[in-house]
Amino acid sequence: MFQTKTIVILILLSNLFIAGCQTAGQEPAFTVEDKAEIVHLTLERALVGQEIPDYGLLIESGEPIILSTDNIEDVVIPDLPGHSIILMTPAEIRAKANAEGDFLYTRFEPFKVESPDKVNLGFGSQWAVAEDSTTGYLSGGGLQIVYERQADGWAGEVQAMWIS
Repeated sequence: MFQTKTIVILILLSNLFIAGCQTAGQEPAFTVEDKAEIVHLTLERALVGQEIPDYGLLIESGEPIILSTDNIEDVVIPDLPGHSIILMTPAEIRAKANAEGDFLYTRFEPFKVESPDKVNLGFGSQWAVAEDSTTGYLSGGGLQIVYERQADGWAGEVQAMWIS
């Protein structure tokens, strides 16, 4: 019986050692720094590069662009040339719409981390609609971008665009 337990323990330990060796050479995990870089690249592309569909509606009022903190709570938002951004939680966005009326805001979809080196991400604009609003909106839009880690950082390619 003693030999059986010893053999089982040795097998378990060797499996743990092999598993540790297999993960030791892997790329680092997707980090908050990676997320911050991708957020910055996406905002640059969508807003500064004006690639987001219905971009004109976002800047039409001359007011700062509202960006939901949803899905980016742990990211510091960079300054963007020619753009002023105000971060708001989803609850703050609802409260603003109810107090001041409907408005267009921007939001990141959940990050789909396919591997430490590949991330699929949606970014778009949509209407915050007051509870007492009777308006139906057919405007806003967004981008679906796949980012891949390169030697010098992340590079993204737009996979789809949508507009409503």
